Amino acid sequence: MAKITDIAHLFLKEHLKVGDTAIDATCGNGHDTLYLAKLVGQTGIVHAYDIQEQAIINSKELTKDFNNIIFHQTSHENIDINKIDAVIFNLGYLPNGDKQITTLLSSTKNAILNLIAKFETNKNMLIIIVVYPGHDEGYKEALWLDEYLTSLPTSFVTSKYQPINQHNSPYIYTVNKK
Repeated sequence: MAKITDIAHLFLKEHLKVGDTAIDATCGNGHDTLYLAKLVGQTGIVHAYDIQEQAIINSKELTKDFNNIIFHQTSHENIDINKIDAVIFNLGYLPNGDKQITTLLSSTKNAILNLIAKFETNKNMLIIIVVYPGHDEGYKEALWLDEYLTSLPTSFVTSKYQPINQHNSPYIYTVNKK
């Protein structure tokens, strides 16, 4: 069985092409950043965000053979890129890091609202959000995302990919425009 992040990567692979601009909104240990860098190729660009210095260090080490990545040690709510083809959020905490430092509903909400507004100029953008409802802040994020994403106008296509017999397991939201 594929991991939930493998499924998210399949969506990215279907959507992105060489030369595109992609954002890893929560770069963590760099696995999504590396995957994005390979997909967009040397003519594309990846912007990788994380608030934790250790996450940036880990990601830079994993992706040291790529020169198409710009790292931003700041919150994903500060994403301010004009051209965006795809964004991936892998919410929660840094694997093998301090589990007390997690993404927060307030910053996640601001990031998502900012990105939804960017669909006006990025009509083909894809947003992927991997949600981890098994911890308190992840549960809050999941509740808000479910309510907000289901309320978007029908000009958006929002989907949820979730194991149905695994309590509190991670799942994926996707957002794009028709």
